[in-house]
Amino acid sequence: MTSGSATATGSGGKRHAHATQILVVLALTNLVAYAARNALFVVVPTLKQRFGIDDAEVGLLQTVYMLPHAAATLPFGWAGDRYDRRRVIIVGMVLASFAGAAGALGHSYVGLSISRGLVGLGTAAVVPVANSILSEIFEGPHKASRLSIFNLGLFLGGVAGFAVGIAVGFPLVVIVLAVPAFALAAVLAGLDVPRHRTPPPDVVWYRYLAQVASHFLSEVYVLVRIRTLRWIIASATAMSFAGGGYTAWLKELLTREKHLSEKQASTLLALSLFGGLGGILTGGRVADMLRRKSISGRLWTSVIGMLCTIPCAALAIELPNSAALYVAGIATLYFFSWYHAPIAASVDDLAPPARSVAAQGLVIFTMHMVGTAPSSWVVGEVSQHTSLKIAMWVPTVALGVGAACMAIATTGFAADHKRARAGDRA
Repeated sequence: MTSGSATATGSGGKRHAHATQILVVLALTNLVAYAARNALFVVVPTLKQRFGIDDAEVGLLQTVYMLPHAAATLPFGWAGDRYDRRRVIIVGMVLASFAGAAGALGHSYVGLSISRGLVGLGTAAVVPVANSILSEIFEGPHKASRLSIFNLGLFLGGVAGFAVGIAVGFPLVVIVLAVPAFALAAVLAGLDVPRHRTPPPDVVWYRYLAQVASHFLSEVYVLVRIRTLRWIIASATAMSFAGGGYTAWLKELLTREKHLSEKQASTLLALSLFGGLGGILTGGRVADMLRRKSISGRLWTSVIGMLCTIPCAALAIELPNSAALYVAGIATLYFFSWYHAPIAASVDDLAPPARSVAAQGLVIFTMHMVGTAPSSWVVGEVSQHTSLKIAMWVPTVALGVGAACMAIATTGFAADHKRARAGDRA
């Protein structure tokens, strides 16, 4: 009896260690992907001087990145439900690495834009597929907490991208960030990632392309019929618009409108991003705690986070350079970050059988295509015609929209979750 128990314990320990290893590698992959996404935000003066562009065109670079990034999440999600999920992520990261390094060779705004678009395309493979893998491995009451660790890559990647951009400048920054992406792709290739619960069909690539055309819209139709998922998508889109606007223009706000030095602005930005790290971890734990009290507790975590973010963001926009500005900036990203893990876990709870990756991809596709993609350009356009300080109120208003949509989503979550789980048992 004791021997059998010890064997079971040892087996459980190995499974836990293996799951942790997968979580760490995927979190690092997410970190590098976000570093590549954010690296150019701190070299805006260099970009303006080198390519002769204005605020709107700088903002458009992020839009060019996000459009293919958003468009690719659904096809990558479809592929992730049918093929080796590990290989799907590897293909995306290798593409992003080559494209990012190639961006250093361009001497025109068009060439840089093409490079950014291909980087966005490749990195689109990471989040929806990784969310599916981790949700399966860590299914249970601590799912959101574990997903919050994966989402640390979002803000750590922001810190890394900003740090490398400040340290080496453009164009070297895009080459430096390509190296760890290749390394992580190689490590991921050697990991034993769990296979699908239902083995995917063995389909060659040209048949895969034909199936994408015939099944893609039908699967999206199944997912968008879920009422709660529609409201979560609307909320996540508004939050993503806000996040994209803040991320792209925060440093410029600090230096241009509040007259902080480069060093002061970088310090505040780094502190705020670390506040975001704490927010991701807190949001995951609060979500799991509230989930034990209410079936829709994870969604209420996002509502609370957004409602706390709005006054902090307003203060960060209006306050002059002072200690209070630092507190407001850190608090803004701390509360804003609460929504990441709860949304990923809730989407998994609502996904029909065999469509978990596609559901994650649909949410990410919409939030990035309609939310993140235009946000930096919209803020840049408003800034061009008014001031950057006024323009930063646009994403702040979007936070209120996101909180309202998520509150509505809580009203139907229990019923839609029950239907999803009944289908899973069937």
